Parts: sequence; structure tokens; C-alpha cells
Amino acid sequence: MKIIKFVLASLITITSISSCANANKSAMQSDKINSSSSKEFDYEHFTLDNGLKVYLTKNTQSPRFRAEIAVHSGSKSDPSDATGIAHYLEHMLFKGTESIGTTNFPKEKEILDKINQTYDLRFNEKDDKKRAEYQKQINKLSVEASKYALPNEIDAIYSKLGGDGLNAYTSDEETVYIVDLPKNRVEQWAMIESERFLKPVFRLFQPELETVYEEKNRGMDNKERLVSEAVESLLYKNHPYGTQTTLGTVEHLKNPSLTKMYEFYRKNYVPNNMAIVISGDIDINQTKQIITKYFSSWKKKEDVKFNPPKEIPLNGVERKTVNYKGEEKAVLAFRGASYKENEKDVLTLIDMILDNGTAGLINQNLVNAQKVRSAGSYSSFNEDYGAMYLYGIPKEGQKLSEVESLLLEQIEKVKKGDFDESLLSGIILTFEMSQKAQLENDVGRVNILKEAFLRDDSVENIMSLSKRLKKINKADIVKAANKYYQNNYVAVYREDKEYSFPKIEKPALDKITLNTSSKSDFIKSVENLKTNPITPKWVDYNNDFKAISYATGTVMYHTNNPVNDLFNFSVDYNYGNKHNKGFCEVMSELNFAGTDDMTAEEVKKELFKMGVNLNYGCSDYGFSMNISGLDSQFEKALSLGEKVLWSAKLDENHLKNKVKNIITNRSDSKKDHNTLRGALSSYISYGDKSSYLNRLKKSELENLSVSQYNDMKKELIKQNFEVYYTGQISSDKVLNTVKKYHQPQNINVPLLNARTRPERETLVRHTKPVKIYFLDHKGAQAHISLVVPQDQVNINNDLNTSLYNEYFGGGMSGIMFQEVREARSLAYSSSARYNQGSRLGDQDQMTGYIGTQADKTVEALTLFVDLLKNIPVSNERFIRAKEAIENSYRTSYIDFRSVVPSVQYWGEMGYDKDPRSETFKQLSDTKLDGMLEYVKEKVSSKNLTFMIVGDKSKIKMEDLKKIGEVEDISINKLFTD
Repeated sequence: MKIIKFVLASLITITSISSCANANKSAMQSDKINSSSSKEFDYEHFTLDNGLKVYLTKNTQSPRFRAEIAVHSGSKSDPSDATGIAHYLEHMLFKGTESIGTTNFPKEKEILDKINQTYDLRFNEKDDKKRAEYQKQINKLSVEASKYALPNEIDAIYSKLGGDGLNAYTSDEETVYIVDLPKNRVEQWAMIESERFLKPVFRLFQPELETVYEEKNRGMDNKERLVSEAVESLLYKNHPYGTQTTLGTVEHLKNPSLTKMYEFYRKNYVPNNMAIVISGDIDINQTKQIITKYFSSWKKKEDVKFNPPKEIPLNGVERKTVNYKGEEKAVLAFRGASYKENEKDVLTLIDMILDNGTAGLINQNLVNAQKVRSAGSYSSFNEDYGAMYLYGIPKEGQKLSEVESLLLEQIEKVKKGDFDESLLSGIILTFEMSQKAQLENDVGRVNILKEAFLRDDSVENIMSLSKRLKKINKADIVKAANKYYQNNYVAVYREDKEYSFPKIEKPALDKITLNTSSKSDFIKSVENLKTNPITPKWVDYNNDFKAISYATGTVMYHTNNPVNDLFNFSVDYNYGNKHNKGFCEVMSELNFAGTDDMTAEEVKKELFKMGVNLNYGCSDYGFSMNISGLDSQFEKALSLGEKVLWSAKLDENHLKNKVKNIITNRSDSKKDHNTLRGALSSYISYGDKSSYLNRLKKSELENLSVSQYNDMKKELIKQNFEVYYTGQISSDKVLNTVKKYHQPQNINVPLLNARTRPERETLVRHTKPVKIYFLDHKGAQAHISLVVPQDQVNINNDLNTSLYNEYFGGGMSGIMFQEVREARSLAYSSSARYNQGSRLGDQDQMTGYIGTQADKTVEALTLFVDLLKNIPVSNERFIRAKEAIENSYRTSYIDFRSVVPSVQYWGEMGYDKDPRSETFKQLSDTKLDGMLEYVKEKVSSKNLTFMIVGDKSKIKMEDLKKIGEVEDISINKLFTD
């Protein structure tokens, strides 16, 4: 279901509980907030004397908390001559402080000051030769300074404390820092974060700059970003929304200024421009006291103000075309309302009338009617300006101008009031259900409160959206549509033509020193803070769910939803395309089917009005009917879902048009680097059993017919199945309701068609120490993938697998991140892990990935091979990995929506109870030597297979051949027609 951009963080009905505790009143101001009638969501909001806003909400679903620190400044505040600086600063806030990340700051500072001065000289120098000389000096000084640095000490301590999801993001108007921790780590979190933002040191600046540039390379390889930036540049000719991008320009990234970054930090990273938002199983009063203790030392400074440039009206239709090989696209953008403008609400409704994922005008008239391959709408309500967007992807042979006209026709329908007004109640119900769903987790709850801070809004106003929408009538909608959707808009076409990538050169950077075994005194003090350990909670097979006999060999799983009245239901069959060729292509037409007494459009509208999502999913080895919505609609939804499943009226023309789209998608996908990577990996692993080769040919697709549905459903009804329900209806009532509508007939036991998987025994089973399969493809980056086939899954390896994955690939303090990204600046994205099979009999595999600038490919691959063959040994890193896993076991409670999938996975692995309890007991006895023996057996002793998708003209192929045997692969080998 589509979620509108501005309400991403605001989809819940909540209550606002006011006032702070009496403790620490001298350091905090209490914000009184009126209560609403709901008692579902309590939160507290207070402000420290220094202006720092704090939002706290208690959620006991797991013994953890999510903490976000939001800065109300983003890329729109970048200096015009140093774009990208807000985002780059975000990266640098992970590098430590005067006390974190250093072994000797006074000595380090002497060198850092010289680096800063040299950057200023380089920034202002126009002569290229002198600039190059300054760069050499910077590189030399950076290596010298790195001897005192402790890279990623913040990530390392958070990992040891049981942290998860340490991350940050920058957008136009905010920069946000995120971490998720066990509930007993609140004070340690406060110690780290209060220090982190108070005295940051921008060490390892030059190596991180190359990482940021690798992120820019990813952006240049992203066809959607290319379109988006073109749209915004026309939409906003004066405002930074359009004149500069979050990642910045190539020129500015290559000519950074440390001085400007410190200036940006000092101006924007002030407590009166920041907020702390926490949701989790916390003691509210105790947390307030901790925050007051540690964050009150931040000094209030001048309020941050942004004076937005005034935009001139659009002059009719303003157009631009961008080129990128592959799928074409048209995007239209109209100026809308800003966040604080009243008409934002009615524009929200208009957007959902156009596209609600099910029954909107675009959904019904264009997508379901197959007048285009794909289409939709979305909205953006930023602080200074807002915009409304429409997009469409053409069918084979269809012009983008035709797509544009079709989109505009839907707008005209709204302007004339030519839409079903009864859909408004479904739109509002969708919002209300989304509001309930968001309360289930800390991410959603934090987003609500963060939105209130960033938008300078009250939580009540954000949460009262559905009430306000109910007051809007058809006349209001028509009036707003005619005001905002006029003949002055932006139109950007992305055409299937060669994109000219900018010339990129690999910088001359020396490897920096990595001190992975040392710790700063500050971090030692954080570790020494005593906390009470959290008792693990394992799944109780007797109480956490019910497994009920439904029919012979058939089970219904029932789980209670303790939070709200939203249900999820599915009937799953182990039957799919591998058992009946073309089954999925035909049976997925159920998603566009009518019945004896309802057209397909009527089915969609009825479901939407009920607030029900009905979907029929299909894969190689499975088929399912999936339903979700309010418990009050369960029986009605199931009745309609079953009617469609067994008595569908399918449209032959719809299937034929879908086949044409499949064929077009296949053609476009051969130009997409992500698809190429997947196809190459599948081919190398499975040969002619690759899913890209072992699929219906064009002629077979074209011969499909909806007449096959009757025979296919007759086969499906014979298959065994499983039933899943999560909600608040009792198990007996669910069982009786399901039996009323879903009667098993002629089931064969055991299953007719159990799943089988092909072994990885094709090209990866070579005898070369290193084999490289190369696919030539133009792009800014080269994509290096690893696959090492292993033996069948062995459950006795669970613990060593977890330890190795944490040790080698675990976050910013793992070996892959530190060696590839931190020490050598070879990639923005890198990963490696040992993957166990998903059930007994399945095959394990070792996988990995590095996305690197094309001319860094040889260096990156050389390092990758070395790390796999000669894993760096560090007892400190091993201890940290053990502690991270221990904390994960103690605090990773399995929630009510995940319990049955977890139990089934364990069953497939041969367990009849939660296996984590036994693994947890073994953890304390594990030793580094044991893990290293495991690594030697599973990884370092194996022949390695790499796949590279990259631009051959930018890669030194002769040097690549020195690493291993290189075999060129043509695209024609990877795909059927």
C-alpha cells in the first residue's frame, strides 16, 4: 500500500501525555500537551534549558530501545560552494571525538591542524599542479595521523553493548543519527552520544571523502536518482531543493574544505536545533534524569534560521530529457503546498484518489487496464515548498508523450469531479489502519515524534489527519485540483539511450593504519559502567502460538495479536511454477479477476472500502492467498478471497497484455546492472538451471491462456496446505470460519510436490584457486560478487557461523568494512557472510560483495582475496563478536508476527523447540582458535569464484588476470529470450 511521503511518520492515532517528572526541573522545561481520547500511545515531551527537545515513549514489545538524534538542518543548508557538506559531516560524526577514537589526541591534533590548513590552501588554489602537491601533503599527513586513530570505535562499542542498526541519513531538511540498544544500556548510550556531538573530531577525513565519492558513484549509476534530480532542477530554480543535491557535485566533493565543515557543524549542531527521540522498554523518569545529566552541558547558541529563496512560477510546461539505457519513464511534477499550508490535507486526498495502490484512478484506468506498463503518484510536503508527482512507464512501442497524456487525463477527472466519492471512506480507513500498524514497533513510534520536532508541529495535529480528512468533501477536492493542477508543470522523460558517465580517476591514497586492538580511556569507562544483564526469552511452544489440526496432514497456526485489531491471514500451498509450467503467470491473474457477480474493478473497490489487502502470491515452489485488514472484516474478506480463488473470471486480454509487458521488462532488465548481477550469479551457480534461463520462453509465454486456470485450480485443490492467522479472533472461531469457506478436497499426504533445489555444482565447481567471470557493462562502479558453494547445512555449525559473520562482516567494526572502506577507501558498500541453507538438505554458501569505482577493481579484488585467504586475527575483535551475539540472544525477542515463521524455520532445520537456548549456553565456551579452524575449513581452503559486472574500458584487464583466471561472459548466455 502506498504511503504518502509527508505522513510516513504520522500514521497513528495516539494520546499525548504531558509533563515531566519533578526531577532535574532546573535543567528542563515542561511542554504541556493536551490528551486525546485514545489511550494507545503515551509519550512525554520536555525541553532542556539549553533548548534540546526530548521525546520519550514506552513500548514493551521487546527489551530494547531505539534512539534517534535529529538535527533540523540538512542539505538545503549546504554552502553553495561546498555542496554535499551536510551529508559528508554525517559521515564524520562516526569518527570520534577528542576522547573517542584516539590514543593520543594532543599529538594527533598537531597533525590534524596541519591537514586542515593544507585543505584550505588547496580549496583556494586555482593552479592544478599546486593543488596536486597539496593533495600529496594531505595524503602523507593523513597516514601519519592515522597512527593515533581508533577507527569506528563508536560502532565497536555499540556492537559490544548489543547495538543494532547504527546508521544515519541526511535529507533536504534534516540529518538523523540512529541506534537500537538493549534497555539496560540507556546511560551508556547517553555517555557516548553526549560526547559524540559535543566534541567531534573530523579525523580520517581524506579516506572518508573517497567513501562519500563512492556513494556519489552509486548515485550516478541510479537511474531513478537521475530522473529525480532533473525534475527538482526544473521545479526549483532558486531553492536548494533544485539547485543542489544531498550528495553534492563532483567538483565540490573533489575539492572539500574542512573549515567549511566545522563552520557548518558549529552553526547547525546546537542543542536548540536538535532533538532526542526514544521509543522502547525504558523507564521514562529514569531516562529523563539520565538525559538531563549528560546533555545539559551542551551550550545553547544562536537559533538556526533558513531564509528560503523565493521561487518564480513555472512558465507553462517545462521539459527536460535524460538518457539511461533500459526502462523509459515519464515524470510530471506540479507545485503543491508546503507542510504548514492548510491545503496540504486536501492535496493528500487528491494524491490517494489518483493512486492508492488498489482503486485509485491511475490504478484502475491505467495500470489494471494495462494502458501503461506501470504508473502512480506521490507527494512531497517540505518546509518551504511542496510538490505533487505523477509517473508512468510505457509499454513496448508506446511514446512517453502518450504516457504523459494518459496521466493528465486522470488529473482532469479529478478536476471535473469524475471519481467515486465513496472511495474517500476507504482512503481514510487506510490511514487509520496504518496508524494502528505503526504503533507496533519502535521505528514507527519514533517517526511520529521525530516528525513533530522536524516539522515544528504538535503530535496531536499530525495524528489528527484522518479526522481532518473526514471533513473534506468533493467540492473541496475539485476546487484544490483546479488550483494546483494547471498547465504549468515539469515533465522529465528518461529515454533508452546511452548515458555519458563523467570521467573518474582513482586517487593516489596510501593505506592508513588500523588500530583494532586498542581502546580509548573514554570507551573503557563506558564499558566499566555496571548494568544488570537481561534474561533471554525463548519461544514457548505451548503458549506463544497454537498449531491446530485442520484436516489430515494440514495445520492451522494461530497467534494472538496483543496490540491491535489488525489481522494477517494466509493459506500456503507447496505448489508453483516448478510443478506446473506457467502456473504463476496464469494464477497471478487472480489479482485482477472478477467473479460471477462482480467485475474486477468492483472487487478492487469493495476490498478498498473494507480496508482489506488481498493478494495471490506465487513462486517456483509455492502459492498463497494472503489477506490483511481489520478483524471485523475477516469473514467477509475471506469469503471474497475464496470466491475469487476458486471461481475467478479472468480476462484473456489482460493476460496477453501482461505477457507483452513481461517480454518488454525482460528486454529492459538486460540493461540494468542489478539484474545483470543476479543473472550472472544464477548462471555461474546453476548453469542451465538458472532461473533466468529455466523459465518460459517468449513463445511459451505467448501461448498462455486463461483457459488453463480451470485445470490449474483442480491441481491446486488437491495439494496440501497450511493456514496462518495472526489477530485477536479466538482460534476456535478462526478455525470454524476458515472451514466454512476453505474446504480441503482430495488432499494427498504427504505433499504431492515437495520443494527441491538444484545443487551449486556448475561453474563454481572449478579447480582454479581464483576464477573470475566478467560481464562488460558501462557504469561508474564495478560490482564484484563472491560465491563459494559449500556442503549441505549442518546445524552444529550455527554458533561458529554466527561468530564468523559478526567477526568478519559485522557492521562498521567488522573486517570487511574496516579493511575495504576505512583503511583503503575502496568502496561505499561491502559485505561478506557465510549463509546456511534454509532447511536440512539445502546447501550452504559463502557470499560477498564490493561495489567500487571501476578503476579500483583490481585493488579491491586483490584485497578481497587476501582477506578471505588470510583472515586478520584479533582476540579483541573476537571477544566483541561474542559479546554482540550474547546481547542479541538476550534481547532479540521474537514478536507475535514473527513467531510462527521462526518456528517453521527451526522445524525445517530439524528442531522441535527454540534452538537458541542451547546455542546461548555454548557461547561462553567458544574460543578464537575454534572459529579460525572453522574459517579455514569453510572459506580460506576453498577455491574462490568471483563475478564482476563492470566497464572493461576502465579496468586494467591484464592486472585482473594476474589475480586469477578470467572468463568473459556474454549477456546472451545469461537469459532466455
